[in-house]
Amino acid sequence: MRTAELEYLPLLERRGDDCFARVSTLLPALGLQPTAVRVDEFIGQVKRLAARLPEAGYTINLCDNRYLFTLGFCAALVHGQTNLLPQNRATATQTLLREQYPDSYVLHDGLDNLITPCPAFNLNQIDLRGEPECDVPQIPASQLAAIAFTSGSTGQPKANLKPWHTFVTSSRMNAKEMLGSDYHNTLRFALATVPAQHMWGLETSLLLPLFARLCISDQRPLFPLDVANALQQLPAPRLLISTPVHLRALVSSGVTMPETEQLLCATAPLSTELARATEDGFGGDLIEVYGCSEVGSMARRRTAQSDVWQLFEGLEFAEELTVIRGSHLPQQQPVQDRIETSDGRAFRLLGRGDDMIEIAGKRGSLQEMNKLLLATPGVVDGVVFMPEAGQQAITRPVALVVGNGITKQQLSTRFAEHLDPVFMPRPLLLVDALPREDNGKLPRAKLLAFYQQLRSQ
Repeated sequence: MRTAELEYLPLLERRGDDCFARVSTLLPALGLQPTAVRVDEFIGQVKRLAARLPEAGYTINLCDNRYLFTLGFCAALVHGQTNLLPQNRATATQTLLREQYPDSYVLHDGLDNLITPCPAFNLNQIDLRGEPECDVPQIPASQLAAIAFTSGSTGQPKANLKPWHTFVTSSRMNAKEMLGSDYHNTLRFALATVPAQHMWGLETSLLLPLFARLCISDQRPLFPLDVANALQQLPAPRLLISTPVHLRALVSSGVTMPETEQLLCATAPLSTELARATEDGFGGDLIEVYGCSEVGSMARRRTAQSDVWQLFEGLEFAEELTVIRGSHLPQQQPVQDRIETSDGRAFRLLGRGDDMIEIAGKRGSLQEMNKLLLATPGVVDGVVFMPEAGQQAITRPVALVVGNGITKQQLSTRFAEHLDPVFMPRPLLLVDALPREDNGKLPRAKLLAFYQQLRSQ
């Protein structure tokens, strides 16, 4: 029987006395005390919050604290509402969502820049403490659990509809593929440096703890020393959920990290060199995950040891590797990358369809240029991309680089050693930072706007 045909599915699959979250932030909703939250306590808080939510079809979840975001997300489900997950908390984003979904309200934990007039509900103005509950709420399988608004790296923001049965099935798949077959037995303590409202953070730091023995920290540290301190506060075995951009900053910082048995990484390509350096620095296995907002996580590899991806069970390629499908997905989805496979399960990525560029009759790969750049010593972050075609006879790649002691001449020498002269980035600019989103992605629209700003200076 297909999952979607089941009438109801559980909110979570955990023992009531198990550790669900470690809350370090002083939250008025929880009595201003750091606390470890058991599963049955979490269920009780979800039910109390659900009973107090406004009547509406949609909730715009803008909670900054990871635990309160999770509470709000689950309470909205129990109340029969759909979670709207915007890219950011900007007032322009709030206004756009309210125009598109007038039957909505904002759920937040103390946000100052709320639009008016707009119904809003502040979680930190109520007391959610009370008796624990063991009776797990049942959610209609077909209920539209969330609409995620994502820009990705290639196009305009779009809405991705996620029924509850899709989340349940994908979370069970993710638990097995990311944590191993003992995901129901071994209790892991997790720290995520990614926001919960983006798909990678949603899958790993919100949904995974609902269906695997994962105790999630509510902290989201940024700086290396803060990450080290947050990990040190967690018991072993530890799990770190992050992105290649953040891992590169952590590894290059020189800060000693507590032993972390496993790391999960996604949202951008990860080089073999960075993967090995990360495993050396943290003392654990690093699993890189491949996916997209439309499908979610779909393949894994241990990048320090292999460049071959393993497709998750329950998913399959079709139509000459151009689409991916699964029984839990609302519809089959196009694959943005070019795939090479011998058996349909193990595969390599050959770059996106628009990755190959042609200049002066020669073909080159932007993906390979970016791998070369990011593997260069002294490069903290960077990107090679094709700008919009201008008045020039030939449009050449542009390189924007965040460096640590490296010069433009050294970068030019590095490119010259490996690239045909026609693919040498022109211009090559050193910048303080790239306009990445919180999840580490670099949308093309933001990148082009940033480049135009640099050119006008």
